[in-house]
Amino acid sequence: MDQAARAAWLSYVGGRTQDEIASQLGVSRPGVQRLLALARQEGLVKVRIDHPIATSMMLSQQIGGRFGLDFCDVVPVDSGSADSSYQYLAVAGAERLERYIERTAPLTLSLGSGRTVRAMVEALSRLDRPQHRFVSLVGNVARDGSSNRYDGIMVLADKTGGERFLLPAPVVAGSVEEKEAMLGQRLFHAVTDVALQAEAAFIGIGRIDRQAPLFQDHFINEGELDELLAMQAVGELLGWPMTQDGDVIDCSITRRVTSLPLELLRDQQLVALAGGREKAPAILAALRGGWLKGLVTDETAARFILDAGS
Repeated sequence: MDQAARAAWLSYVGGRTQDEIASQLGVSRPGVQRLLALARQEGLVKVRIDHPIATSMMLSQQIGGRFGLDFCDVVPVDSGSADSSYQYLAVAGAERLERYIERTAPLTLSLGSGRTVRAMVEALSRLDRPQHRFVSLVGNVARDGSSNRYDGIMVLADKTGGERFLLPAPVVAGSVEEKEAMLGQRLFHAVTDVALQAEAAFIGIGRIDRQAPLFQDHFINEGELDELLAMQAVGELLGWPMTQDGDVIDCSITRRVTSLPLELLRDQQLVALAGGREKAPAILAALRGGWLKGLVTDETAARFILDAGS
């Protein structure tokens, strides 16, 4: 890590070439590239653009005003890279999350899961805050027993030294009886109690279609996905499927979701990170339902929200 920080200083502050850094540090040029990649991955390098982008600012203000949000951050879209949006969202989300992490007074924060949420945590710098607590709002295992690869609690706790609390359950239980058995466990109650004390929650928004993360990551099967599509679900928050108006759908799946009910999180600052045309209907549904107090999204989704929500 020291070498990565040294390479980052020489490159981004000193303006040295990779060959010059390699010579100074006594490593190969590919070694320098790996050190710089590590510095970015561990959040040692922060990039801040100190100028508001007029289009993004306008979209932010319009969405925030229309849906009564505490804030809305809209990031630019890279037309040359269809897969870059989540990285931009992650950096913007990390700036919001960092404002909480930097505090010295002990606090509790909760996280959902998903690629963007995990990338947001990875974009954070390391900061010694062992007094903080971090708790997961969704189960950390799939129904087949495999772990949730996009859970960010462990990474966040490792970067800060804070306490970590994982929800010991699949997102969707195999049966109502199985869910009730899990919810009755003392450990489940203990984690839930911590989550209810969180000051803010950073979550993703999932789409409901054939590419739905709930389905792709084996939290629900194809028959259950068909059931949601038949009931016109457009998205999900923490595993809870929603209609286009943001109403939670009552079906066989929601009766087995183990995540905290969204109603219990009404008093928390629920901040969602999501963007792109494919997720835009789900984002709009979450906004219409009044579930969110903060949103980090991109220009593509923002324009859809304003056009469809008018």
